[in-house]
Amino acid sequence: MASSTVSKKISTLAQIAQELRQGKDFNITRLTSLKSLCADPQAAGQFCLHLAQLTQQNLQDQEKPDHLEEGTWLNCKNLINEAVSEMEMYLAEPTKEKENLLQNLLSRVKEVNNQYKNQNWGLVRIIQSTEVLLIEKALYGVLRPSESSYWGYQIAREYAERYNSRYGNGLIPESAPMVEDIANFWSQYYFGKPVDD
Repeated sequence: MASSTVSKKISTLAQIAQELRQGKDFNITRLTSLKSLCADPQAAGQFCLHLAQLTQQNLQDQEKPDHLEEGTWLNCKNLINEAVSEMEMYLAEPTKEKENLLQNLLSRVKEVNNQYKNQNWGLVRIIQSTEVLLIEKALYGVLRPSESSYWGYQIAREYAERYNSRYGNGLIPESAPMVEDIANFWSQYYFGKPVDD
């Protein structure tokens, strides 16, 4: 992809973040431009790892959510730490053995959010931990390079989308730091510096 095209996409993401900080809101589909940035499986793998690492860091300061038992909360944190570590090792030097470890880890990660409820419109997945769900999408992004565009968008959506009764779901003012993180990753990846430099 031409650097001018990449630069334009990154500038658009930075502009969205700026407008979110000013109180605007956008449909989550504004992030679909990431699909073309994630078309390169190597770049997408690094992007998935980066958002997984940020999620891991953010989790360090969080209190246990009220709806989770202490043991489940600890399991979630341990799974996230293990997944980030395994992804780092795999992306640094991919081997079949490391890939198998990630596949096994993905099965364990999926178990956390493995409850479903029948609703009038069909089966709905019950999400115990949005952080673990993000890690699940990151693992898919790393393990399925042929679907890198799809999973790159899915993980960005999971990372940045928020809900507020005033705005509904989507990119809302609370999403601004997350959209900045996304823009900064791509600016750093392609140009070696964050957006503001």
